[in-house]
Amino acid sequence: MSTTLVDPPVELNCSTEESQTQLKTIIMSTRDLPAMPQVASKVLELSSDPNTSAKQLQQVISDDQAMTARILKIANSAMYSCSRKVKTLTEAIVMLGFNSIRSLVVTSAARNLYNTRNSHSGLKERLLWEHSIGTAFACRIMAQKHAPALTEEAFLAGLMHDIGKLVLNIRVPENFDEIVQVVYNESRTFHETEKEHFGFSHAEVGALLVNKWKLSPILEDVIRNHHNSEAVSPDNPILLYLDLANRLCHKLGIGFTEIPDLDLNNCASNQLLGLSPETFAETSALLVETLESEMEIFI
Repeated sequence: MSTTLVDPPVELNCSTEESQTQLKTIIMSTRDLPAMPQVASKVLELSSDPNTSAKQLQQVISDDQAMTARILKIANSAMYSCSRKVKTLTEAIVMLGFNSIRSLVVTSAARNLYNTRNSHSGLKERLLWEHSIGTAFACRIMAQKHAPALTEEAFLAGLMHDIGKLVLNIRVPENFDEIVQVVYNESRTFHETEKEHFGFSHAEVGALLVNKWKLSPILEDVIRNHHNSEAVSPDNPILLYLDLANRLCHKLGIGFTEIPDLDLNNCASNQLLGLSPETFAETSALLVETLESEMEIFI
């Protein structure tokens, strides 16, 4: 499995006129992103086919030992709360189901993007990854309680919502470092600062990447619009859970941003979902507990 990029980092001309062309270049010229190896692509293809058997999935996943090990670790974590220890990949597939296996495969693939040799993994990458995992956990916790059918897609939305930042970190590292400095030193938001510097944001980059990976159109739309207040709608519940999970992580300081006084109860997303203050308190406590106990599995 390849863990390096075919293309080297690019120099970005920040002219607004050229920004959309350059946006596509950043993604579409990256022919071998490490986050979507052949095994992961095949698993996603098989898991979407109702005629696929657990044995077929097991045969494909077992070709990737690192992915197999990670799936077994996560299957035995508190996040899935299986009634007995999962010892084999086949047991994991049968007990968790295809949708959960799909989530775990995407998680394993996404983690590779934070560990490429070109990304010089360090504090920056760790904070970005912790925020992504924290948001994924928060999405999962809230959706599992209030909209169980959306649990896995909500988890993936949380996991992937900021993946565009990692692509920018790999493809235009010097430019992205400037963004990080502004965000950190001036308490600015990433998407506003990116818009000023590039003419586009990580949300657009992430949506293009999700499209390239052939994940769901719903996921692509949610990631593209996760900073778009006009997209908040009762017709898009996954976006609502993602928005709340993202805000919750900002409130708790999971990642680069910490806004302790952030009001979750009265934000536009919760005006539609109507979650109680008690729900947010319970979710926060469970999220912190989960991160403390489970994060090492995802590192």
